[in-house]
Amino acid sequence: MLKKVLSSAILLAAVNASAGENYFANEWDAKGLIAIEGAGGSMNLIQKDATTIQTTESTGAGSLSLKLGGESRFYRLFLAGTYYLLDAPDTSSSSAASLGLQVDYLIRAGEHFNIFMGLNGGAIYSDFEYAGVTPGTKDYTTNTDAYAGAQAGVNIDIIDNLGIELGIRGKHVFSADDVYTIDNMYEGYASIVFKFTGEY
Repeated sequence: MLKKVLSSAILLAAVNASAGENYFANEWDAKGLIAIEGAGGSMNLIQKDATTIQTTESTGAGSLSLKLGGESRFYRLFLAGTYYLLDAPDTSSSSAASLGLQVDYLIRAGEHFNIFMGLNGGAIYSDFEYAGVTPGTKDYTTNTDAYAGAQAGVNIDIIDNLGIELGIRGKHVFSADDVYTIDNMYEGYASIVFKFTGEY
């Protein structure tokens, strides 16, 4: 009789331990992430003429990003490569691209929904072509500057391995003292996020 009771107790303990281990794994298992992002907003540009008089202009700007990263239950990290679609004033051509990190803290409001807030930073490359001082000529300004900013938004899981992210983001560019540079950026964005290697 005692042997049967001990066997039952050991079996019950093993089942509970197994259930606890599965629960822990499901709650904390990290996921790998791949995201495709589209954004739209405005970009402030600083322009200086030959007498170093500075003007600040704003232009609409869109961007496309590929983001690779991972998330735990409360944190997420992305490495983001971004190409900006812009038409800077007084230029014949303009382009910009950036590579940076996005770090978020996740506030889980449900099994398939969370609110996030975080910081971003990295480097941005920009290239502007505009009319030169001599008529009929063109000048070029190429910059590589650091940037830093913040973002906030929501994540919604459509299915276990696919979700969408909606957010707003601001970036300040620590621009060099040049003829044509980017200053601040403000964006609203949406991402499709593919998730893999485990589930909560």
